Amino acid sequence: MSRPRKKHTPKISTFSANLPVKQGTQSSEDRTDQVEAVKEFSATTTITNPYQSLPATGLSRIITKKLPEDMDGIVQYYNHIDAIQATSFVEKCRILAHANSLFRDPETKKEFQKEQGTWKDFLNKIGMSQPQVSRFVSFWNTFGPNILEKTLEQDFSATKLAELLSWPEDPKLALLENKKYYTASGDKTVYEMTREELREVKRMLIERQEQRVLEVETKSVKPMRVQIRFADLTDPLYVGLTQAAQKEHVSEDEIIRRALSAYLNTN
Repeated sequence: MSRPRKKHTPKISTFSANLPVKQGTQSSEDRTDQVEAVKEFSATTTITNPYQSLPATGLSRIITKKLPEDMDGIVQYYNHIDAIQATSFVEKCRILAHANSLFRDPETKKEFQKEQGTWKDFLNKIGMSQPQVSRFVSFWNTFGPNILEKTLEQDFSATKLAELLSWPEDPKLALLENKKYYTASGDKTVYEMTREELREVKRMLIERQEQRVLEVETKSVKPMRVQIRFADLTDPLYVGLTQAAQKEHVSEDEIIRRALSAYLNTN
């Protein structure tokens, strides 16, 4: 008695029709052995196909990269992406940033929450906390797909990548162009640094940036002084100046500045 075939399980005829056969090098007996091996594997394997229960619409989104617009669709997409380790990180960032946009955008927020539920409902459905989701959203919005894919290729951990969310320079220089930075153990790219080295380099860059800002501010606010000397303290101009300063409760310099300003504005 044959066992009924589960839904979404490939037919044996599909395997037998697509087995590679080198002409003139494989006998029909060898081919039969291969088919039997496939049958046995199909009947006993515990490996699940992450796309197996995904409906046609969901599978088309995986292929076309078109993201769903409803909460159930987003949750379903997220759960299937989460099962595919080769692409899960970048896709997680993308789908969560997409969901965050739907929930936060004033044009979609009210209607979406009315029909689909709150942001907290969404977090509960995918089993993640607000800080976790916020980090994935920040990764996507700050770095974009190219940088995220590069970090995967370089085995750059999410904890290290989080340090670069507040990197004082353009992250493209550090993550895409492999810019090197000075460390106690030599010049290194961010991919070569430990998390502690990343923090130390970031601290030095921030200090250097603050120092440059301070220098610019110091130069820009340096006062220009104009001195007026009176040889005779009974000079009517000097007497009038001091009296005006006392009356206005300001310095003589301020009275001179006001007088010059009034003069220049009338000419």
